[in-house]
Amino acid sequence: MHHIQVLFAAGSVFSASVTASYNQRVTPYSHLPRCKVTPSDSAWPSILEWQQLNSSLGDSLLRATPAASSCYANNPFGAAESCDDVSYGWGYSSFHANLPESINYPIWANNSCLPPNATGYDPSLGCHVGGYPSYIVNATTPEQVATALKWASDRDIRVVVKGTGHDLNGRSTGAFSLSIWTRHFNHLEIDDSWSIPGLNNTAHVLITRSGNNWGDAVLYSLARDRVVTSGVDRTVGLGGFIQGGGHGPLSSTYGLAADQILQVTVATVAGEVLICNLVQNQDLFWAIRGGGGGQYGVVTEYIMLTYPTPATLTSASITLAAANMSDHRDATVNATWAAFAQLMSGFPDVMDQGVTGSGAAFTGLSASQILGLSGPIPGVMVVLNVWSLNMSSEGMRNLLRPLHASVVSRLSDPSLVSFTISDPSTSTNYSDFFAAINASPSTAGQISLSTSRLLGRAQLGDLAIDEVALYLQRIMVSQIEAQGTMLTIGLQGGPGPRNVPQKRRGAVNPVWRDIYIHIISGGANINTTMSTPGFALNQAGEWLEVNKEATFREWAPETGAYMNEANPFNSEWKHDFYGASYERLVRIKRQFDPTYTLSVWSGVDSDFWKYDLDSGKLCQTA
Repeated sequence: MHHIQVLFAAGSVFSASVTASYNQRVTPYSHLPRCKVTPSDSAWPSILEWQQLNSSLGDSLLRATPAASSCYANNPFGAAESCDDVSYGWGYSSFHANLPESINYPIWANNSCLPPNATGYDPSLGCHVGGYPSYIVNATTPEQVATALKWASDRDIRVVVKGTGHDLNGRSTGAFSLSIWTRHFNHLEIDDSWSIPGLNNTAHVLITRSGNNWGDAVLYSLARDRVVTSGVDRTVGLGGFIQGGGHGPLSSTYGLAADQILQVTVATVAGEVLICNLVQNQDLFWAIRGGGGGQYGVVTEYIMLTYPTPATLTSASITLAAANMSDHRDATVNATWAAFAQLMSGFPDVMDQGVTGSGAAFTGLSASQILGLSGPIPGVMVVLNVWSLNMSSEGMRNLLRPLHASVVSRLSDPSLVSFTISDPSTSTNYSDFFAAINASPSTAGQISLSTSRLLGRAQLGDLAIDEVALYLQRIMVSQIEAQGTMLTIGLQGGPGPRNVPQKRRGAVNPVWRDIYIHIISGGANINTTMSTPGFALNQAGEWLEVNKEATFREWAPETGAYMNEANPFNSEWKHDFYGASYERLVRIKRQFDPTYTLSVWSGVDSDFWKYDLDSGKLCQTA
């Protein structure tokens, strides 16, 4: 009997071991409290503890003070900005960038304290910190960041990272969190002979702290006759942009922003400040270059490649629409879609020869508003600008002429469609070009939720044009049919990403090396009038899943999405955002953030956690 009991006991130990192993595999954060600490929990730090943290950070800790507090009775949070100033600035990215707590798209902060003119404003809701961070570190040194990260990690407090807050998917804010605000990491320096670690050569680089925006970095570099692979929008910050991959006017030529990084300085939740490059902390260096922002540590400095300022920049505009905006016959509608499909299918060929660009397609009332019409347009309207570096006007003219001919020859009745490619013009001033693409101020304050896809030859020229046209129509559906939608088109892949040397490739979704075009599609109706922001976003996410993501998976199952401009409710976010890099990123995430202190929507390992925008709680799912 005793012998049997011993065997039983041994079996229990074995069973428990297997179960523990299984639980560790399925729930890698089971050693942590189920939820991150909130102010209603007894474990939330006392005022004295926050004061002690502030002292250790050199008085750089701020308590969240919503700027729009001044628009409410008695200014409950004592905001310094006047309500008039907040109301005026609310619609501009630069305004939110300069506020410690604010973000471009406040719905991701639960519309917590909005001025009267803002989308989603409801005076009955009052002003609350709500979905904004509880405290903010106005950091200026890597050591401050490292100290704050370890302090928060030790106390199970969530940390978010904000540079400029120019973020479509709510990753730079979070309720009951400690925010690291990097905006005042502003140093810029050019080094024309920086020694590349691990290689026996030097490079011409820009050394930039992570709080700069692309306007800062581009203009500084241009003043020294160099360019960097920036974004289009000058108000976008470097941090999340680079860490998500980063595409822009030069990416089709030189590769993505993440491909240009030779070294980073990173503060970690262990309280360390690490130099990461090809010979030090290589795994973290790899993850930072395209594995997603705000997840593995906080970058305080980038060292990136620069390039000579282009001698010339040649550009042209492309427009496509129905010849008669009152002609809604099927023949006309179908002709516009066929022409659009042929145009898209022809881009890879011209991109391989040095042409790049961006623009958009419009349907329904979204197009009518641009044209000043009272009703929906027939079919689709397309407006694009294309350009090329160091190419003559004649050279671009010769490249675009066959593209124009292919579109016209596709139409059985070319008179139904107005399709023009302007005569190319050449400039010798990249500064003027960058100013032109930023001629209109960057807007903010609206509701943001869209989906995106990366398209290559297999999804374009290798398919029948009728099939491409049908996919384009399906991806441009709108939840409110007559409203129509906009499809953003970026010619940002091609030879640049494809030709990046292997050593410079980080965690960016590898499909970027094979694609040419990046498209972004909206169309979801997000109505917070009768529901909370969290519920409205989830409902819209479900509509996108059925009406957009399913179409993308049918059209381009092997590609993916650009995570910085994608749908965080996408059920296949691991494949679409990270691709083949995901499993390695999981290992790096667990190594450098074992307490899951840094959390973002659709981040690595986020399937083990759920952030409830309504309650503000971040809790494990099991």
